[in-house]
Amino acid sequence: MKKISVRLWVQMLLLIGITLGLLWFSQIVMLERYYLYSQVRNIKQEGLALAKVYEDGGSVDLLEKGAEELNLKYNAGVEAYSISGERVFGYSLMPMMMGRAVYKQEVFSETAKGGIVVRQTKHNRLNSNILLVGIPIGEPESIKGVLIISSPLAAIKETKIIIKEQLVIITFILVLISSILAYYFSKAFTKPILKINEAAARMAEGNLSVKVDVESQDELGMLAGTIRNLSEQLQKIEKLRRDLVANVSHEFRTPLSLIKGYAETIRDVTGDVKEKRDRQLDIILEETDRLRSMVDDTLNMSQMQTDTFKLNIGAFDISAAIGSIAGKFSYMTEKKGIDMEMQGTDKVITVMGDEPQIEQVLYNFVNNAYNHTPSGGWIRIKVAEDKNNVKVEISDNGEGISEEELPYIWDRFYKVSKGSKGTGLGLSIAKEILKAHDSNYGAESMQNEETKFWFTLEKV
Repeated sequence: MKKISVRLWVQMLLLIGITLGLLWFSQIVMLERYYLYSQVRNIKQEGLALAKVYEDGGSVDLLEKGAEELNLKYNAGVEAYSISGERVFGYSLMPMMMGRAVYKQEVFSETAKGGIVVRQTKHNRLNSNILLVGIPIGEPESIKGVLIISSPLAAIKETKIIIKEQLVIITFILVLISSILAYYFSKAFTKPILKINEAAARMAEGNLSVKVDVESQDELGMLAGTIRNLSEQLQKIEKLRRDLVANVSHEFRTPLSLIKGYAETIRDVTGDVKEKRDRQLDIILEETDRLRSMVDDTLNMSQMQTDTFKLNIGAFDISAAIGSIAGKFSYMTEKKGIDMEMQGTDKVITVMGDEPQIEQVLYNFVNNAYNHTPSGGWIRIKVAEDKNNVKVEISDNGEGISEEELPYIWDRFYKVSKGSKGTGLGLSIAKEILKAHDSNYGAESMQNEETKFWFTLEKV
């Protein structure tokens, strides 16, 4: 398996190699062609302007001035011929070339036909290439003469040799420096990746408290931040898991001990005494119901924390749902001497929501009120509606909740009264259901006076 640092190093060297290759190509292969193209283009441009001066009947002084500029820029000689071949003007500081007349005659003949002609020849005395450019004077249909410009070309081959020697040295230095820099940059780039990988591996082994020491502000820094956040969330989940095991174990232990103890007592002592046996059997049934409630609440909470938990939203009558829940508590409230009152539920009030889940919320709130309301107390269920929402309130006159404890009542396994019945999950389950409905909810309490739980639903 290739390391990413090696791959980065190779790729950076490849990029540098391509850059150097383009530099060699442009300076060695294309230099001569570009130089020739540039010279021809510039001499054509200057020659056309000078031909225009001659065509317009310019003076010899103007022609000499233009020819001098050409000579200064390109070391060029300028000659003008009439259409009959007579030399009418000449300006050149370059030594004469033996046999040059033959080439000039060819250039003259082709240019006289109406087109610009470019030729290269060799100077037999200077041993250098000569560029000949023929420019017609006048319009193609009425040629008045021919302007021939001759310019020596620079010794490109010698220049290419010098450039090649320099490029060899530059290439060696660049490859050496770039190799070192590429190695350093690849290491610097992969260092945070290795740290993140190490942290992820340690988390996979069960060490969730790892810290990723990467503080950069780029994408790797974002990834490191995500890993840190993941570590924190996993620690929270692990703590919740441990708390769940500890709390469930603790909560299950008490009813199981009572069930076992009373069952043994019935078997060994009171089995033949009906009054004592019935009382102890009632306790066993009550603790069995408590265990079942714990299991149901734990399963409900676990289900809500999975991706499979989805609401089945629809329209339903909240008054009917409240009546159904109140009916389930009628026997217990009568037995305990609690007055249960309902307000605003004497008509159909249609809301949007998952009816079974909202009934679970109502059951948990009413059950919580029942568990904390003494004999002779009251529980009130009130429904109020406005244009868009319906508000449901469940109140009781139990012992209440202190201001310090009120923010924690929605936490899992939290109990205001340590000796109270229930699992400590009822309000947490209600909170998760209401959050899934995007409902507003809350609790208010004045100790020993009134405690109120409320939530809202969208009105149809």
